[in-house]
Amino acid sequence: MAATGSHQSSRFPVEVWDRIFELVTDVPYTLVPEVYEKSDCIGDQHSALEAALATKRNLALVCKQWQHMTMRYLYRTVLIRTGRDLLALFCTLRNYATGNGSCVGTRSPGQWTRRLDVTLDLRNKCEDLERIVKHLTYVIKSLPKLGIVSFAIPESLGSEPGFLIMPLGVLDALRRSANSLRILDWSGNDFFPQPHQLEELLRDLPNLRVLRCYQLVWANGVIPSNILSSLTTLAVSRLVGREGHPGEGGLHDACVSLREFIYYGVGSIPQEFLIHYGKYLTVVKWYDDDGDELDLLLKSCPNLDRLTISLDSLGPSVDSCPRTLSFPCVSYLGVMLEELTFEELFRFLPHLRNTVPTLRVFQLVDPPIVEQLLMCPLEFSTELIVKNLNENPFRVEDDEGNLLSGWCRISSLTLFAN
Repeated sequence: MAATGSHQSSRFPVEVWDRIFELVTDVPYTLVPEVYEKSDCIGDQHSALEAALATKRNLALVCKQWQHMTMRYLYRTVLIRTGRDLLALFCTLRNYATGNGSCVGTRSPGQWTRRLDVTLDLRNKCEDLERIVKHLTYVIKSLPKLGIVSFAIPESLGSEPGFLIMPLGVLDALRRSANSLRILDWSGNDFFPQPHQLEELLRDLPNLRVLRCYQLVWANGVIPSNILSSLTTLAVSRLVGREGHPGEGGLHDACVSLREFIYYGVGSIPQEFLIHYGKYLTVVKWYDDDGDELDLLLKSCPNLDRLTISLDSLGPSVDSCPRTLSFPCVSYLGVMLEELTFEELFRFLPHLRNTVPTLRVFQLVDPPIVEQLLMCPLEFSTELIVKNLNENPFRVEDDEGNLLSGWCRISSLTLFAN
């Protein structure tokens, strides 16, 4: 059967098979440059990557010819979930390096890898940490063309964040991909380099565009300009000042490429950062409902075009009413909420119509909130809901970018059918 399959596949040009493998294994928005549009969702893509990996492995098992043809797709994205995954990859790369690879005469599959995701649970006592570090260092050194590296290590091994420091060997291995690396993501707060080591690493990555990390240390409210010369997106949970750090005397406007700031809200509000860099920002995603961020953004970010923000609700609260707050004149506004009803939504939309004339899209970002809104007993008729949603000069969208009014019609028909 294998020989027959190989004979049949040889009838088609290699370019046709390449296109088929590309379509079957592709996961949208997971590689450069498309991933730039989803730069804050890298950690949420692991399930889709796992499913695609299973498909790739099945294709490689069809026959020897397919194993050779699918190698570039099988290794394009590497996901290390367990010590066993890491050991298998380590052995494969070492075998190819010594001329003992399964595909004779083929260069190391590491040449095809563009994305590396490490989700190892280092709290597992069955895993030998020293051996893991050794194997991980070798693997990263064997992947010289990485564009995306993500470390989504589970929560702290110790009582405090940052209990486990990333070894220098792993950081040096990352420098092997210095020219190709575009996105560096630390989704957790462990297995993270010390502040000065991170700064030194960033200085050696001239083309880095997206950085996500638990914390970033700076001085005098200034991030070194040679780091910001290429960085367009910065995502942090906290910004920490460090005494005695030389910093820089002033900003070099021509060197600042930063346009997107994502804040996950740990510690004090990064007011100094926004005072210095707010004028450059066109996109802000603020995942912290402290309550004072809107006034700060209005003052600090005159060029803001897209805003995603967390709010307790769209309805009145004890100490303030979000509907009376001033929003920046943006074209896109996304909100994350804890609860929502159609009554609250309908009171809020006229405020947006009157105060944000530039708005083109208003989106409910949280999937659970959209589901809750559509599944709750209807306070109004479907016709009235659709009318209120469609009479706005901007789109009202669900979490996937669909018109909310369209889902209301579908929900109504489903309820009627039942």
